[in-house]
Amino acid sequence: MAVAPFPPPPLLASHAAVRAAASRVAASRTIRVAGEDSHQHPPQVAALRRGDWVKLICGASFEDAADVRNLSLVYTLAGVDCIDCAADKSVVSAVNEGIDVAASIVPEVQRPWVMVSVNDDCRDLHFRKAEFDPEDCPPNCSKPCEKVCPADAISLKRVMVGGEHAQSDPICDKLEDGVIMERCYGCGRCLSVCPYDRISAMSYVRDPATTAELLKRSDVDAIEIHTTGKGIGMFSTLWNSLGESINNVKLVAVSLPNAGASTIDFMNATYMIMKSNLEGYNLWQLDGRPMSGDIG
Repeated sequence: MAVAPFPPPPLLASHAAVRAAASRVAASRTIRVAGEDSHQHPPQVAALRRGDWVKLICGASFEDAADVRNLSLVYTLAGVDCIDCAADKSVVSAVNEGIDVAASIVPEVQRPWVMVSVNDDCRDLHFRKAEFDPEDCPPNCSKPCEKVCPADAISLKRVMVGGEHAQSDPICDKLEDGVIMERCYGCGRCLSVCPYDRISAMSYVRDPATTAELLKRSDVDAIEIHTTGKGIGMFSTLWNSLGESINNVKLVAVSLPNAGASTIDFMNATYMIMKSNLEGYNLWQLDGRPMSGDIG
């Protein structure tokens, strides 16, 4: 199962606070220790085979390094098998810092695999950010976008400003700040609640060259490739761009929508592209709906 992103905890100041948070997260799940179930497969793969694999989803577009670090710390202590994060150098470093701190508290804890998420198509909803110009917003707006955001990624402040010529231009107020880009993970809640239709979605594709460099790091264990299932050519382009760096990871996951009967054909075609240089484990993830890992 996967653990969806949520408003992260405050900075954890003590080992006692970390242990308390981890125990709440773990609930009935037993913390695994290094080496468990590893006589045939790595413990992460053994968990998949048993059917109790747990992956923390930090968010393919969530790039707040401080919060990612804290989430990684707590969930490592809780015994997750994998931590999925944005394919960004600072975010990957934050994940590994959290894991290292967890290991310093409980040395025998299992080290989760670090997975980076990328996409082959800008239409994938996991790879977008909300954007708007706060100066276009009426100063008296009730700011529903700020209220509905689950990641606290929108901050609007009302400020008083004076004109260039104080005698002729009266003092007025306006809104400042707007979307905190590193915190926005593209859930889309704000798009529908804006009473003035001022918010739009900015979609993007992760740079494959940057991803290829990330995969060469010793602290990146897996990659999740999001594909919309609407064009095998885009997947092929991304896969070929990653080149031999794909052989540095232990697991390649492919995430695509479950489109019914055509899904198997697309999976077969995708696998034919991958198999010539796929050396690690292969995982297929069929999403029931867009943003299926989101808390909503």
